[in-house]
Amino acid sequence: MDTVLKTTLKRQMPYLIGGTITGIIMAYYYGFLFTIVVNSIIWFIISMIVNKYYWHYTGFRDEMFLFKKYVLDRNKTKSR
Repeated sequence: MDTVLKTTLKRQMPYLIGGTITGIIMAYYYGFLFTIVVNSIIWFIISMIVNKYYWHYTGFRDEMFLFKKYVLDRNKTKSR
């Protein structure tokens, strides 16, 4: 696995787990659509704060790199 992918997943894994757990709880009480919107906003804010102060990382450089790599690999497989 690429080092960029490993570091990005390492940084995002707690948010994926936390968002899943709180999403299940919120969906039970408030409904699915409300949960998607509110839970996404809450965990996005939490991740931005933690990334800024704990990881000393701001922005989406790694995420954009992985996205561009995925799109290029996908285009290569389609053209074959």
